[in-house]
Amino acid sequence: MENNELKVSGLISEEAMKEYIVFHSNKTRMWYVISFALLYSVLIRILLPDISIIFMLVASLFMGTIVWFLLPKMASKKGIKEYRSDQLMQQEVFYTINAEGIYKKVGRSEMLTRWEGILSIHETKNLFLFYISKNKAIVIPQKFLLKSEMQRLRQLIKENENSKGAALEYTEPVARIQPENPGGVNFTIFISEKMFIDHIHFLARKAKVFFPIWVGVLYILLALLLFKEITFLITAFAIIVSIATRFLLSTVINWKAAIEYRSDRRMHNDIHLEISPDGVTQTIQSAHSHYSWDNILSIYETKTTFLFFVSKNKAIILPQVYLNSDERSKIKSIISENAKTNKIAFMDKAS
Repeated sequence: MENNELKVSGLISEEAMKEYIVFHSNKTRMWYVISFALLYSVLIRILLPDISIIFMLVASLFMGTIVWFLLPKMASKKGIKEYRSDQLMQQEVFYTINAEGIYKKVGRSEMLTRWEGILSIHETKNLFLFYISKNKAIVIPQKFLLKSEMQRLRQLIKENENSKGAALEYTEPVARIQPENPGGVNFTIFISEKMFIDHIHFLARKAKVFFPIWVGVLYILLALLLFKEITFLITAFAIIVSIATRFLLSTVINWKAAIEYRSDRRMHNDIHLEISPDGVTQTIQSAHSHYSWDNILSIYETKTTFLFFVSKNKAIILPQVYLNSDERSKIKSIISENAKTNKIAFMDKAS
């Protein structure tokens, strides 16, 4: 190992992913508890207007405590689902950390993230976390490193952390690791905040349908428990609550997506995309990544984008606005001939 470079490798376990998700969820844990307790207080007050303030506060505190302990378990379960849906994450990963940044290689997929593209760095009990946006991080388990290597990594972090924040001033494009494929299609695109928010709404399409229904049903069950009957007024109010929940959920999605977009400096610049028989290659100012077709889980064409999912909740976005009819046809042809997944949905045909 060279003095200015560190190379480590290993398999990221489910336990490591759970620890990362739980660590990340702790940032917003208190806000969820407070919001749920306030919502529960309002519902109790509506259903039982004569209830004492002390009883209402005790009940809200009790429910808030349940949510406090329930959130890490839910986050852990979410982490396992994300881990199992990401084929790349279950393969041996190779990291090279040096003064340039963090180079990650898994199978035939690779990504280079420069130091200026890293927002924050955290060391937990078992992990090093390099956040590249508010909600995404490069995870390096400490078990990958010897004690001396851990000290060297900390030294590399100390030497290069001052470069954080320089991404907006960086003008030299990242060197392409693979040459352009003559059988592919190349684009230079810009993902606007609205495009990114639309993508997050696509991810949340099922939740936007089922979560409001679940809240309405829960309200009816609570009313049935308290009043032993379901009246027209209770049913009508449950419908209103479901509709309000639907609008509130959309507002929350817009807010969180906007924060995620603004925190990811890489998305504030042009992105080079190449769709070829070898896979999908994405080059940004501070990162380079290549995904072979084996590592793409599903592909969707919407009215505004092509989405290439590399995990359950992560997709490469290609806006339709950058495509003409010939390029759109060629992309569909490349997908049909090379994609390994059966989960392909075009606007004119789903499979």
